[in-house]
Amino acid sequence: MATLTALIVGLVVIATGLAACLHRRSGSRTETVEGLRAEQEHRARLQAARSSYSSIAMHNTHGLTVDDLERYRK
Repeated sequence: MATLTALIVGLVVIATGLAACLHRRSGSRTETVEGLRAEQEHRARLQAARSSYSSIAMHNTHGLTVDDLERYRK
């Protein structure tokens, strides 16, 4: 019984630590105009990559080319 209690307490401690870590990371958003623009550009590139290279779009194709990798790596 003590082992089960220790296991549950350990899982609760780990879950609490992870929740605190995620909460702390979400509060560190960029507040400057340059940072917000950089985030918007990054999101736009990610959305373009998701729509261009979805599983439907990539079916029966050869995959990413070297030029495509350079475009979305930035």
